[in-house]
Amino acid sequence: MTSPASDAQVVFVGYNAAYLRAIDGSVPSGSVVVIEEPDIIRKRELHDAADRFDCLDRIVPASYQQSAGALDLAAELTATRPVAAVVPGLEYAVPATAALAEKLGLPGATEAAAQALRDKVRLREVSGAGGVRNPRWREVHGPADILEFADGGPVVVKPANRQASVGVQLLDSVDEATAAEAWERTSSAAEYEQVPDRELTWRFLAEERLRGPEFSVEALVREGEVVFENVTAKTVVPGPYPVEQGHLLPAPLDPATQEAFGTAIRKLVAATGFGTGILHAEWILTDEGPTLVECAGRCPGDYLVDLIDLAYGTRIRLTLIDLLAGRPVTLPRSAERTSAIHFLAAEPGTVTGITGLDEAQRLPGVHVAEVDVEAGQEVRPWASSWDRAGHVIATGPDADTTRRRVLDADAAIRIATD
Repeated sequence: MTSPASDAQVVFVGYNAAYLRAIDGSVPSGSVVVIEEPDIIRKRELHDAADRFDCLDRIVPASYQQSAGALDLAAELTATRPVAAVVPGLEYAVPATAALAEKLGLPGATEAAAQALRDKVRLREVSGAGGVRNPRWREVHGPADILEFADGGPVVVKPANRQASVGVQLLDSVDEATAAEAWERTSSAAEYEQVPDRELTWRFLAEERLRGPEFSVEALVREGEVVFENVTAKTVVPGPYPVEQGHLLPAPLDPATQEAFGTAIRKLVAATGFGTGILHAEWILTDEGPTLVECAGRCPGDYLVDLIDLAYGTRIRLTLIDLLAGRPVTLPRSAERTSAIHFLAAEPGTVTGITGLDEAQRLPGVHVAEVDVEAGQEVRPWASSWDRAGHVIATGPDADTTRRRVLDADAAIRIATD
C-alpha cells in the first residue's frame, strides 16, 4: 500500500476521529481535508480539530446529509491541489461521498449504489431483484401498517435510513398497543451530535423477524470485484433492542457456509451496482442460507477494522484510500490469527466506581481494555450502540482461545452503579 502523493489531498466527507488517528503519520502532513456539517462542527466542538492530527489540514463546513451541498465544493477543493480520493467518514456521508467522487472523476461506490445503501427500503428492492435473499418486509407509515404486517406475530420495526441500531426494535408479538408504542419509539429516535439541526426525512419499515446466528461480511471492492472479504460472527444482547455485544473474526465456519457468504456478498455487489470501496453487510444465517439484514458502504464501526487489521496483518483504512485513489493494492487471502471484541455493560444508574481495568489490560492476548464512563456519569439501558460503557479487544491462535480471552477481560472489569 502507498500513501497519497505529497501534492495531493484526500477528502473525507464526515469527521471520523478513529480513522484520522489510524492514518496519522502514515499519510503526508496536511494532506487530509474533512467536510462536515456546520451544526455538527458546533455540537462536537471541532473548530480546532486540525490541531489534533498532523495529517488534517482543515475542516470545511458544508451540508451533506440528505443534501447536495458538498458538491458545490468540487471547484474549491481542486483549485490549489489535486484530490487523490474521496472517502466516506461516516454512515450519513455515503451518498455525498459517492456523488462528489463521480463529479471529480474518481473511483467510488457510484451514486445509485450509495443511495441504496443509505435506505433500507431501496436496498430491499434492488437486492431482492438481484437474487439476494431478504426477509419479508414492507415500508410502514404508522402503527396500523405495523399491526397489519405483523398479523400478531413477531416482527422487526426499524428506521430505513438511520445508523447504529438507533430506533430498531424486536417485537415478540404485536397488538394495537404495542404497535403504537413501537411506532412512537422508532419514529422519535434521535441522534443529537450525529445529525444537523435542519429537518431531515426519515423512512421506516417492518420486517419478518428471522431466527439464526448473526454474521457480517466486510469486503473491499474494486470496480465491482471483491478483492478482500472477511466473515465476522457477532452476538447481540437479548431483548427488544438488537445492540451488538461482541464480534469474533474470522468466523469459524465450515467450507460450505463460508462459500455461501462469499456468493451472497458478490450477488449484493452486483445487485446494487457497487463500484469501488468497502462494504459491511450484516446477515442472519437461516436454514435457507445467508439472509440480508442491512449493508453499509463505509468502514464498519465497533472497531471491526481494528479487529481485521489484528487478524490479517492489514491496514484497511490506508488500503481503502488506495482503492479510492485508483492505486493497486495487495491483500491477504487468509488470517494470521483470530481477534474479538466484547462491549462492556453496567447496571443502569449513576457510576460510583470502576475497578479491574489494569488487571484486564495485563491478561494474555488483550490488546485494548477501555471504559467510556466515569464516576458520576449516568448509565442507561442499552437501546443503541451509543449506550455501551466500554470495550475489550483480544487476539488468539484460534476462535475458542480468543473468545475465552476477551470474556476473561470483560469479567475482570467491574463498573459499579447505584
